[in-house]
Amino acid sequence: MCGIVGYYNSNSSSEDINTIIDKMNKLQEHRGPNSSGKYVSSQKNFGLKMCRLSILDLELGVQPMHSKDERYVIIFNGTILNSPELRNQLENKNIKFFTKNSDTEVLLNLLIHYGTKGITYLNGSFAFAFFDKKKQKLICGRDRFGLAPFYYLHKNKKFLFASELKSILKSGHSNKKINKQSLYHYLSLLWCPGPETIIEDIKKLQPGHFLELDLISDDLKIQKWYHIKIHSDNSKNLDEWTESILFALKNSIKRSTLSDVPLACGLSGGLDSQSIVGILSKERKLNTYSLAFDGHNKGPLNELYESRIAANYFKTNHNEILINQDDYFKDLDKMVYHLDEPYGGGLPLWHVFKEAGKKYGVILTGLGGDELFGNFGRWTLLEKTYFNFTNNYYQFKTLFFDRKFFFKDSLKNKLLFDKSENFENTCRFMFNKLNGENLKNIRDKIFNLDLTNQLPDEYCNMTNKFSMANQIEARAPFLDNELTNLMQTVPHSLRTNKKDFKYLLRETVKGILPKDNLYNRKRGFVGLESQAIDHNFKYIKNELFHKDKIKKDQIFDYDFISNFLDSYQKNGKYTDKNDIFMKKTYNHKSLWSLIMFQKWHDIFIST
Repeated sequence: MCGIVGYYNSNSSSEDINTIIDKMNKLQEHRGPNSSGKYVSSQKNFGLKMCRLSILDLELGVQPMHSKDERYVIIFNGTILNSPELRNQLENKNIKFFTKNSDTEVLLNLLIHYGTKGITYLNGSFAFAFFDKKKQKLICGRDRFGLAPFYYLHKNKKFLFASELKSILKSGHSNKKINKQSLYHYLSLLWCPGPETIIEDIKKLQPGHFLELDLISDDLKIQKWYHIKIHSDNSKNLDEWTESILFALKNSIKRSTLSDVPLACGLSGGLDSQSIVGILSKERKLNTYSLAFDGHNKGPLNELYESRIAANYFKTNHNEILINQDDYFKDLDKMVYHLDEPYGGGLPLWHVFKEAGKKYGVILTGLGGDELFGNFGRWTLLEKTYFNFTNNYYQFKTLFFDRKFFFKDSLKNKLLFDKSENFENTCRFMFNKLNGENLKNIRDKIFNLDLTNQLPDEYCNMTNKFSMANQIEARAPFLDNELTNLMQTVPHSLRTNKKDFKYLLRETVKGILPKDNLYNRKRGFVGLESQAIDHNFKYIKNELFHKDKIKKDQIFDYDFISNFLDSYQKNGKYTDKNDIFMKKTYNHKSLWSLIMFQKWHDIFIST
């Protein structure tokens, strides 16, 4: 992974271009401590810059990279895992390479030879900017599932982009105004759904999309290049499916090891990480990492027993991270800073990446495994109540949204300062997303919803930002093209079931995993923020949500939030008693989401 930035201004100067891209790149240096480079156009109105974390072709894979005829230039963040095969295909067309194995040069030549169609050949994580100096056209693209981030601002004949929102926010060209609709969604989801961001004038290029900017006309076009296609192949039985899935999983894990630097693997008691380690351990000695919380017995906060069984079985060089509450939250301000946008989800991966990043340049994770194989059975209650036939909004609201997510829309209208805003209800927003494709079965609908929303905007974003902050590239074998293409053809009745949501993966890897761990209960990778911990309410009420600050910001209704915090301090929860349909009790996660937003606001907006 790396960090990339760019700046176009039709009425600019060389000095202005250099100043802005230098400033933006400086804020992303943690993403690429090994080297940096930049390009400024001869028209003095456009510049590119990047910082590089060297993973492939450490000596020759420098950026920006220019074509031999100097017509094209590219900067690139990510890893093209099928670059060796693509390079062979291009060499067979008599295209010459000057690097040993640079995936950046493969991407450069692929775009020169095939245009934007070349993006469809890529397998891996990527965000890139490709500039045609002759036509004065810029093409930027992002991978299928949003493993690599890409933010941009386009207004007043100016275009800025970066790997991280903070770079654009600090460029001086953003209005820094809170996108209140994004905040409204965040309070329910704990993440900000794209293409919007928490800032009004900064957007996210959506996963599986590319944009094309004509620098002469200032015309910006965005196009979707990847479409998830869920369609059942009913020709295979269970044994045939597990054989096909295992074959694809082995291939994806092998591709994920493409690196010129040493790699590690995360290892928990779950199926996803154990599958990766189990398959890869047959080929090499592995370095694995597990995290647990001091003072907690065997359970969701301590899987050391299960991970030890796996580490011993697979004969890995195993590292255990045992952490207490003080150490867990010690880096909280750093985490908020590196996340870029408000995030109310789990934080444990930070500590795994922090330790692994001290020795290794790449780490393999189980990211995407849940979404591909049932995802905790989020569909069960709707299926049980015949949602496949009714597709009723109020059924979705009562049995899914209000149960699975956090702040209900009715409470947010009390919480927010501006009562006149005509916000789109987050429940309606998610319901429309659920029905965005022509899918008939609720299992397929939730499958598509998770892959296109929560996976990229929450999990991929958090994984990328936390890993890059600690100078280690996190990879996701479960999100490999071959495996995800295959999983989109598995009939919903085989992909998961009511009694064992992940039985298909379990059946697939039962010959690889230790028997003692094969039927471990699905727990998720949770942290202390998900627990009823002892919060410092003196700090929360007198500093974080100080009356003068909240009234000045005019984001939250101070009287309501004061009562909300009082209730948590006295009772450890807040119960909404005025809801028309039913009471809802808000637990510690809802309090945490407010804490994390306010911390984000203090770091990025107030200062």
